[in-house]
Amino acid sequence: MSPIIAPRTFLTLALTASLFSLGLSGCKHADSSKSAAVETVIAKPAPLPKQATPPTAAVPKGPVLPKSVDTKGLDPAEVKILAQILEDQFDPCGKPRSFKASVAAGDCAMATRLVRFVSYKLQQGYGKRKILALLLREIERLNTVVELDLDGAPRVGPEKSKVKVVIFSDFQCPFCSKAYKPLKKLQQHYGVAVYYKHFPLRQAHEYAEGAARAAWAAQQQGKFWEMHDTLFANNHALKWEDVKGYAKKLGLNGKKFQAAVKSEESKKAVERDYQQGREAQVDGTPTFFINGRRAETLRQLQDAIREHLGLAGVKKLPEPLEISEAAPAGDAPKQPAAPAH
Repeated sequence: MSPIIAPRTFLTLALTASLFSLGLSGCKHADSSKSAAVETVIAKPAPLPKQATPPTAAVPKGPVLPKSVDTKGLDPAEVKILAQILEDQFDPCGKPRSFKASVAAGDCAMATRLVRFVSYKLQQGYGKRKILALLLREIERLNTVVELDLDGAPRVGPEKSKVKVVIFSDFQCPFCSKAYKPLKKLQQHYGVAVYYKHFPLRQAHEYAEGAARAAWAAQQQGKFWEMHDTLFANNHALKWEDVKGYAKKLGLNGKKFQAAVKSEESKKAVERDYQQGREAQVDGTPTFFINGRRAETLRQLQDAIREHLGLAGVKKLPEPLEISEAAPAGDAPKQPAAPAH
């Protein structure tokens, strides 16, 4: 199935470089001496004629930002760059106005999110040119919707959930291993549905394909998530003998399990997920989709879950979770690009 893509097109103005000059002020050292033996007489000077007081020089004001913009954690130079980006860029929601006007109006949820995105990148030390490139990529990500076939995919959470999270993952991927527990906490915290898709990075991970087929075989006996947790908890030991031992500890029927792992059906099931991921431009793991919109980090995932719950009419959301960030999918070993259709 090919993804359904609905991007918006955004214009970017030319980049300009800003030069800053530093003003240096010197410190004066005062030294005084007096002599008890010598008396000094100083004549009182005549009063000088009064002169008009020179006008006070106008103090240059800092950049004016919408009241909703939080500049906490940014230094003056970074605030100036943020203001320039808001002035220069167009409304990410597509209306004929500036990014700044969009933020001030408060009617474009994406604009508010993107301001936080720019501020975070400034705090990370990125320059204006790099931030603009990342901003355009983020806008494209937020405006791209992918339709995924969830038939037969293992699920945790309510089937009728208004927010569906799909994860493409690899049991041998160390970043996926770090992300599976925080993902479980997010699912329980927000009560959303989470679907699992197999995306074994075959060229980098020798045992990923076999582990994926083992998880599928466990699913046939109703114990996918138990095997899922076990494989991630032991992703350093995924040889066939190890996996058979995990199946035994989980109480699976050994003969049925081994037959299912080796079956052509398990191979096709894993390959079907993998090809869906390729069509959705997945190039690393873990990669998440929230109601069809891509996220590559747990931070992006939680933000997207909260946004979509709000859009679904949930008025009172629980407080955001503090979760340790796993490396983004882009840091995982890359797969060859999907062929053009």
